[in-house]
Amino acid sequence: MTGEFPFDVRLDQPNKETIAAMVEAERIEHDSSVKHYSDVEEALRELKK
Repeated sequence: MTGEFPFDVRLDQPNKETIAAMVEAERIEHDSSVKHYSDVEEALRELKK
Protein backbone atom coordinates (compact mmCIF):
# COMPACT_ATOMS: atom_id res chain seq x y z
CA MET A 1 0.00 0.00 0.00
CA THR A 2 2.96 2.34 0.53
CA GLY A 3 4.62 1.62 -2.83
CA GLU A 4 7.65 0.03 -1.20
CA PHE A 5 9.21 -3.41 -1.47
CA PRO A 6 8.57 -5.61 1.59
CA PHE A 7 12.32 -6.36 1.75
CA ASP A 8 15.64 -4.55 1.41
CA VAL A 9 16.95 -4.12 -2.15
CA ARG A 10 20.73 -3.73 -2.35
CA LEU A 11 23.76 -4.89 -4.25
CA ASP A 12 26.41 -6.42 -2.02
CA GLN A 13 30.01 -5.89 -3.07
CA PRO A 14 31.93 -9.04 -4.04
CA ASN A 15 34.60 -10.25 -1.62
CA LYS A 16 38.34 -10.28 -2.44
CA GLU A 17 38.28 -13.90 -3.64
CA THR A 18 35.42 -13.21 -6.05
CA ILE A 19 37.10 -10.05 -7.35
CA ALA A 20 40.34 -12.00 -7.93
CA ALA A 21 38.42 -14.67 -9.86
CA MET A 22 36.73 -12.02 -11.99
CA VAL A 23 40.08 -10.37 -12.78
CA GLU A 24 41.56 -13.77 -13.71
CA ALA A 25 38.59 -14.54 -15.97
CA GLU A 26 39.07 -11.22 -17.77
CA ARG A 27 42.78 -11.97 -18.23
CA ILE A 28 42.05 -15.46 -19.59
CA GLU A 29 39.39 -14.10 -21.93
CA HIS A 30 41.90 -11.81 -23.62
CA ASP A 31 44.90 -14.19 -23.55
CA SER A 32 45.43 -15.56 -27.06
CA SER A 33 47.56 -18.44 -25.72
CA VAL A 34 44.58 -19.90 -23.80
CA LYS A 35 42.44 -22.44 -25.67
CA HIS A 36 38.88 -21.17 -26.18
CA TYR A 37 35.79 -23.22 -27.05
CA SER A 38 32.77 -22.12 -29.03
CA ASP A 39 30.32 -24.04 -26.84
CA VAL A 40 30.05 -26.49 -23.94
CA GLU A 41 29.77 -29.52 -26.20
CA GLU A 42 33.09 -28.70 -27.84
CA ALA A 43 34.78 -28.35 -24.44
CA LEU A 44 33.30 -31.65 -23.25
CA ARG A 45 34.50 -33.45 -26.40
CA GLU A 46 38.00 -32.14 -25.70
CA LEU A 47 37.85 -33.36 -22.11
CA LYS A 48 36.86 -36.87 -23.22
CA LYS A 49 39.97 -37.23 -25.41
